[in-house]
Order: sequence, then structure tokens, then C-alpha cells
Amino acid sequence: FKVWNLRMYVALLMGIAIGIGISFLDPATENDNLWFVFFCGIISVSGMTLPGFSGSFILILLGNYVLLLVDSVNALFDTFYEIFSGDFSFIDNPIRIRMLKVLSVFTLGSLAGLVTFSHILNYVLHHFKNTTLSVLTGFIIGSLGMVWPWKKTIYKTTEDGSFLLDSVGGKVIENYKRFIPELNSETYIAIVFIVIGVCIVLLLDWYGRNSNDDYA
Repeated sequence: FKVWNLRMYVALLMGIAIGIGISFLDPATENDNLWFVFFCGIISVSGMTLPGFSGSFILILLGNYVLLLVDSVNALFDTFYEIFSGDFSFIDNPIRIRMLKVLSVFTLGSLAGLVTFSHILNYVLHHFKNTTLSVLTGFIIGSLGMVWPWKKTIYKTTEDGSFLLDSVGGKVIENYKRFIPELNSETYIAIVFIVIGVCIVLLLDWYGRNSNDDYA
């Protein structure tokens, strides 16, 4: 940005606020309604096209990460395995058929979101480039909490206090609890690597700018 104006600063702050807000939202409960699954597909793939957002994290917030990326995918894998084995008994399995429907609708939603959102993003970048880039920069800054390295995983539990497991026996993630680390050797090493990562990004940006100037 060569010149920053008030509109760009406001857009930046809006992006930061949205990013922070999404980072600290509590996940919703699982919902296998097909219309909602279609909506999840649109939203998740839209998140993948925006820098600073994770489609998987959005699905966790929507409560359907396990349903869409674990259970339904496992159902598809099991179905292919049975088909190649000459076993078509899954046709009479209502749970399996339901999972395949869920995955199909999610895939359609993802395709619809990819096509639609890419056109929208292209339009706003073409007509409101600086403002859009300001918002995206705010997204990246505000969503840094998602990649905060010091956090404790919180798993979903049942009413009796035992861990809720997915179809492959893994614990279902509910959210993350972030904390300030103690100052020890491990923390210092992590900070050093963070600084190295920042320096690499700045060096790549500097190299890209100089390369463009050389070819200009």
C-alpha cells in the first residue's frame, strides 16, 4: 500500500475484529441437516480461499468437522473397499447411505462455494483492491490466535465424563484453551523459530520486490 487512508484503516480494524471474533467462538453442536451441510461446504471452501482462515477450523466452529471430514469420509472409504470386494450390503445400511448423502451434499456445497466465492473475491479485488487487501490483512492479524502454539486441546465428553470418540476411535476435538507459556528453554526455542519464520517472510517479500524491479 503506497498510501493509507481512513477507509483502509477502518477496513483493517474490521478484518482484525472479525478474525479475533471467529478465533474465540465456541463450537456449535453437530447438525446433519442436508441444507446445513450444503452451507458448511460453501463456508468451509470460502475459508480456504481467504488467507488467515482455515476451512477445517470453520467446520469445527460449525460443529460438523467430525461428521464431514471424518465419519463421512470413512464411510466413503469403507464403501469403496466393499465394492471392490464384491460386497454391496452397504445398500441396506441406512447409516452408511446417510453418510454418503452427507458427503455428496458437502461436496456440492464446496464446489458451489468455490465457484461463487472466487468470482466475488475477483470482483471486489478488481473494484476495491486496497480496501479488500486491508480487510484480508486484518483477517490474517486477527486470526493469529488460531496458530498460537501454546494451547491445550479440549476434547468432547459424554454425560458420564468419558471422551467422545469418532468412528475410528479418535477423540473428538471441541476447542483449544490458549495460555501464556512459562519462560523456559523450550519457550525460548519456540520464540526463536517464530522470529526466524517472520524473517524468512520478510526476506521473501524483499526478494520479490527487487526481482520485480529488475524485470520492470
